Amino acid sequence: MLSETNSGTIMKIAVATDDFLTVTGHIGRCNGFIIYELDNTVIANRVQIENTFTHHKMSEHHHGDHEHNHSHGHENLIEGLKGCSALICTAAGWRVVEDLKRNNINVIFTDEEDADTAVIKFAEGTLEISEEGICRAH
Repeated sequence: MLSETNSGTIMKIAVATDDFLTVTGHIGRCNGFIIYELDNTVIANRVQIENTFTHHKMSEHHHGDHEHNHSHGHENLIEGLKGCSALICTAAGWRVVEDLKRNNINVIFTDEEDADTAVIKFAEGTLEISEEGICRAH
């Protein structure tokens, strides 16, 4: 999502992470997300949020009927990433990618490890994008 400021355009980008420093793999199993607000290509704000949104993460806390109750709507994740125009990660299931796209959040796969660098490169248009991040196993 873009908004205008006196100094330029603010863009919100999310990064899937396990340690709040690096880009991680599977969105559903990551420990959290970093939500960046960028003023053009400068990081204006960086907020860390724990992953309490995805079914895989929630099932770690609530063992049992996970497979029978597994909804692929991803509403909690979409709400948690509200306002973001993109989510950067290294891998994700195809269902979550489609659900995020339907809600105007583009999933960007990359092999870039550093979260700050990935976001700045994305804003500059220089992030190397991987085409191999979609998991079709579920």
